[in-house]
Amino acid sequence: METAQILQLASLLTLPQLQVAEVLSLRAEGTRQRDLARALGVAADDPALVAALGALHAAGLAWPDEREPEWIRTVQLHQVLANSYGFGRAAEHEMTYLPLELLQRVAYELGAPVGRDHQRLVREIGAVLADPDRVREQFRQAPAAAQDILLRLAVGEPFYSDPQDLLALRTSRRGTPLRWAVHRGLLVFNGYYGNAVAMPSEVGAALRPDFRAPFDTAPPAPPSITIGTASIDRAGAGAARAALASVVTLLEECGRTPVPILKAGGIGLREVRKLARLIESDEEGVRFWLTVAGMNGLIGITGDRVAPSAEFDDWLKLDPAEQFGRLLDGWFRMPAAPLLLDGRPALVGSEHDENSATLRVTLAAVLASLRGGRGAAGLEGLTAMLAYLRPLVAGDAAEAAPMTRALWREYELMGVGALFAPTSLCHALATGDHAKLEATLREFLPPAQDSVLLQSDLTAIATGTPSASLSALLDLAADRESRGGGSTWRFTESSVRRAFDAGSTADELLAHIRAAAAGGRVPQPLEYMVADLGRKHGVVRVRTVGSVLRSEDVALLGEIRRVRSLARLELTELAPTVLSSALSPAETLAALRAAGYAPAGENPDGTIAFERPARHRALQRAVEEPDDSDE
Repeated sequence: METAQILQLASLLTLPQLQVAEVLSLRAEGTRQRDLARALGVAADDPALVAALGALHAAGLAWPDEREPEWIRTVQLHQVLANSYGFGRAAEHEMTYLPLELLQRVAYELGAPVGRDHQRLVREIGAVLADPDRVREQFRQAPAAAQDILLRLAVGEPFYSDPQDLLALRTSRRGTPLRWAVHRGLLVFNGYYGNAVAMPSEVGAALRPDFRAPFDTAPPAPPSITIGTASIDRAGAGAARAALASVVTLLEECGRTPVPILKAGGIGLREVRKLARLIESDEEGVRFWLTVAGMNGLIGITGDRVAPSAEFDDWLKLDPAEQFGRLLDGWFRMPAAPLLLDGRPALVGSEHDENSATLRVTLAAVLASLRGGRGAAGLEGLTAMLAYLRPLVAGDAAEAAPMTRALWREYELMGVGALFAPTSLCHALATGDHAKLEATLREFLPPAQDSVLLQSDLTAIATGTPSASLSALLDLAADRESRGGGSTWRFTESSVRRAFDAGSTADELLAHIRAAAAGGRVPQPLEYMVADLGRKHGVVRVRTVGSVLRSEDVALLGEIRRVRSLARLELTELAPTVLSSALSPAETLAALRAAGYAPAGENPDGTIAFERPARHRALQRAVEEPDDSDE
């Protein structure tokens, strides 16, 4: 099994399971169950030990030997759980690069089979050292000076670096206490550690007096309080609706003005703060929503800027429950913890963190284990449970605290947790009940509204989530004043003009507003304002002009307007002596000259703009003259 796969499986172990695995990792070639139990301070048939071994067996990390059932074999746990309890690495690791001749000498001294297969020699030596009785027998036969060295390394640092002893080991062939231990595999000198010898973990575990590994079989019981399911779900539903509104608003803002990316990657703090002001959120929320949207494929990179992806338009057409369900699915297992990176650019590669996905899912199980209507008394209890359930990933309670705070904030933002308690969304996620999840999403986020309440003060109120078409209409013709559980827009002269500028006529706009109005009722003040502005719109028009032609010869200008070859200038009479051209002054002059006319450019003050030939000069000689001083 690959090391990465072993690590992934080990990351899912609870604290007692990991503690058993750590003891097993001390002996790469296997451990007798009675030796394992002795190290843990329990009986060999202890129910908690049997349960932990069963979990390791189910995970494919450890299993009883078919020929010798008392022996427990493992995958290469020693590669993942190295240096447990202050011991060195396993013999298999320490002896990998020893020369064949030395391995043969060690195998001979230990009474193991001697051959010429390097890997088999390492395994055979490791199998002898895995038996603590044989290690202790070798220790009893050791010279007193060697025993002293071995005991010191067993209870302290597993490395020995006395310069004189090491020099003698390298340069002399005479017997020394250190050489005696090296020739029996009790110490290993492989050059990997420089000027030091190392004690394999098998030897240290056998020789450390009264070695006992911790075995915490009782999970912590965090205090809980009664809150009430209705209160919890009410808070969660409000957060979910606010979350959906925040994502839509944020991505629409990015669509209007794509957000620049830093050269080093990510979106800088200045842009994050700017977005926070625009969508009435905080920096934490912007950072989180950008990551969630990115994980769901709703944003992408265009050049050096971030903008909504094509998928965003399709996502907007879904019902609110479906929209949020997609966000929820991408968030729950996303390998990122954006709220741990406060103060850094958003959407950076350093957000990638596989462990955060494991802990996010585990937190759902922790919360779901609370009885209905109850919540934790505080984050401390949740942190203790995460540290117990996923110790390899979370660390101890102190190490797990920052991640727990970040994840709990995510739970609050997504409506999965509220008041330190699980919402119905959390229970559905923890159990994997898709039918319950879909039903809860529909309860939390009702279908989008296609109608809006119009009031005589020129406001429009949507009590629920507005549909994409309704939002598009009102965002075009009115200014949005609030979002979340309910949205409010206000019609103003400038907002209505904005709709006219986008191509609507007064009749068309009123027809769309009437179709969206609850009961088809449009207040008179709004009708009057739209009709009045519709009559005024376009009375004065602004046209783009590339340049103008001016001449006191009105007949000549009339002739120029009729020349076919000058049709591309799109000449229009602005006054009897002035024509406009769609092309720039330079292009217009060139076209007139090509048609046989002799126009001249004109300065802003009315004087002729003379065209003098450009004279370019180089600042450096192409060939340097020889330096006479060198001659």
